[in-house]
Amino acid sequence: MNKILNCLNKYSYWFALFLLFAFFLSTLFIIHGKFWEGLKFSGFALTSDEVSHIPAGYYYLRTKKYFINAEHPPLIKDISAIPLLFLNPKLPEIPENLKYENIQWEFGSNFLFKTGNDPDKITFWARNAVLIFNTLSLFLVFVFIKKVLGLKAAFFSLLIFIFAPNFVAHSSLVTFDVPLSLFIILSILSFSIFLKKFVEDNSWLPYFLFSVIFTSLALLVKFQALFLALSLFLGGLIFVWFKEKKKLAKYIIQFTIFGFCVVFVVGFWCGVHTLNMGVEGLIHQIGYSYPSEWPKIGKKVLEKIVSLDIFLLNGIVEYLVGVMMMISRVSGAWQATYFMGNVYGSEGAGVLYFPILFLTKETLGFLIAILFVIVLNSVNFFRRKGNFRQKIIECFQNPFFSLCFVFILVYSAFSLSIKLNIGIRHLFPVTFLFYILVGNGAKTLNRKFVSLFLICLCFHILSFTITYPYFLSYYNILGGGTWNGYQIATDSNYDWGGQDVKRLAKWLRENKIEKIYGHIFSNVDLKYYLGEGYEHFNIRHQNLPPSGSLLVVSAFELQNVNYDKNLPPEKKYFQLEKNLVERVGTTMFIFKIE
Repeated sequence: MNKILNCLNKYSYWFALFLLFAFFLSTLFIIHGKFWEGLKFSGFALTSDEVSHIPAGYYYLRTKKYFINAEHPPLIKDISAIPLLFLNPKLPEIPENLKYENIQWEFGSNFLFKTGNDPDKITFWARNAVLIFNTLSLFLVFVFIKKVLGLKAAFFSLLIFIFAPNFVAHSSLVTFDVPLSLFIILSILSFSIFLKKFVEDNSWLPYFLFSVIFTSLALLVKFQALFLALSLFLGGLIFVWFKEKKKLAKYIIQFTIFGFCVVFVVGFWCGVHTLNMGVEGLIHQIGYSYPSEWPKIGKKVLEKIVSLDIFLLNGIVEYLVGVMMMISRVSGAWQATYFMGNVYGSEGAGVLYFPILFLTKETLGFLIAILFVIVLNSVNFFRRKGNFRQKIIECFQNPFFSLCFVFILVYSAFSLSIKLNIGIRHLFPVTFLFYILVGNGAKTLNRKFVSLFLICLCFHILSFTITYPYFLSYYNILGGGTWNGYQIATDSNYDWGGQDVKRLAKWLRENKIEKIYGHIFSNVDLKYYLGEGYEHFNIRHQNLPPSGSLLVVSAFELQNVNYDKNLPPEKKYFQLEKNLVERVGTTMFIFKIE
């Protein structure tokens, strides 16, 4: 065993790179399928959100304007667009009266399907750029885990990551939850090293700078990273209080400098995206994004700032515009959410939404490992010498534990309280931290208990193997398994805007189906893939198609219609259950009308 550990330690980065290369290749084939046989009918179709994200990124780099999809920061969209600069696709023209508006869905559809561009080639390269970025980010996570928690924790954590269905499913999509979570983890790890060296009066400056970079990047991925900034301050405050109380004032000064550095980086990056927006455009954007219930003085102050036309200030205001749009989206929750036999609107699905999804969307192997590690480490905690208060203080004298504790508490409180319930992906920052905490907890186990942990890890890997390639729809057996998980929750948990559209198109072509009706949740141009024989259908407003017709219904629409309490039985798809003739992928249900 010692020889194996010595070998792993000596060549740890090479072993990690080998595992990550295997992860990269498997994910590449998962998302693109047999792409060498043609992109149009291979792999996953564009998810709903990517229809706006990919075109927006290319629009930013080409125009230096930030009117499209401004409710999300630009970093991942920028990265996805880098290879598109070499493809040089054509941007659609924007009418003069809409040049300052957030017409993201119309613009995205026009860019991908109506301007003569190749949407499949664009999607292929955009996703690959994000996959490469996420793979390299995960390597950095491995490096910092090894630095903070040791070799065993780093390898255990890495294995949990690369075989986690949720992580794999989202790693190559042009979406934000995976990179957000990875940068949050990197920020917490690097900040914990900074704190340790800060109280020891050691060389803390490099890790201070790493923390600034990773925190800034997290903020440039998604606005939820604002909870990271709060958690870093509070977690650091608690650590310094218990470890070296006399340095509290110095810590507050240091964190203030830290905050200014982060604001500068974020403002600079966003400022680049405002270079060609003009004062008039920025003021117009503030006008339609500023919440009506907020004090009007705030709007006037922002307008006054952008009227100065200072590059850095424009970037900071642009970031605040996005925050305001995000707040409006979260508070409004303008989305129908199917969950556990009910369809919810602006009221949200309730506090059980994320806990139940966590218990059904994570592998049983990982869930058992969590329980196993918690129980054994709790036993060790109570067996340790010293009174309870002293042992608690010792926990908070560990900077990584202190930061994780505060972040998980703050972010979980936010997640459980919001009414926008559209997927387990919003819980990834907490879930991925659990991956690391479990990996770290396992390193302290003796040989007997490590064997039990490895059995859990084998079941975790087995779940990955048997789910391939339908990771986006993954549910464990508690949730009915991958093929029945849609009965728990849909949306990005299962059917994210028609990822099986390409598979459906291939099925239609292979079976020489010339005509099909469809009720499919998707933002892509369905006729581009399904042909002119596809006709949109919605049972809410139409009678059933003629006898003998084929009707395809996506899982998202199936559940939203069937469990809509305002619809009578004759307007629900339950009546067609016995007429199911085929299921394409996990999300496309094909019925034959009698």
